[in-house]
Amino acid sequence: MALSRAEYERLAHDAACWRRYWQPDVVTLRQEGEAWRELRRFREISSAISAAIDWSAVAAAPSHAELARRRAEPVTPRRCGARDCRMVLSVPWPAPGHDVFCPRHETNRAVAA
Repeated sequence: MALSRAEYERLAHDAACWRRYWQPDVVTLRQEGEAWRELRRFREISSAISAAIDWSAVAAAPSHAELARRRAEPVTPRRCGARDCRMVLSVPWPAPGHDVFCPRHETNRAVAA
């Protein structure tokens, strides 16, 4: 099989490129490039997820400091003021002088004992 000089030079150039492509330093550069592309993709996904979250609902949740402050306040156990309810509620100390109702009876206080 006979090759022209131009075709031989193209094949030789192609072989040289492949040899350079698999040299250790070039392999390392390709791996670093893949890692950067993966990080960029993760950043884009994370940004999309963050944009989809309703942060006003997250911001309405109490912070750790607020929860610690609430736990630090002493509470008094009080039974629900409804006649047949056995639920015990934790109310801030000092306990209020009026009846305390659980969430089930909060709207219907006619069931008071």
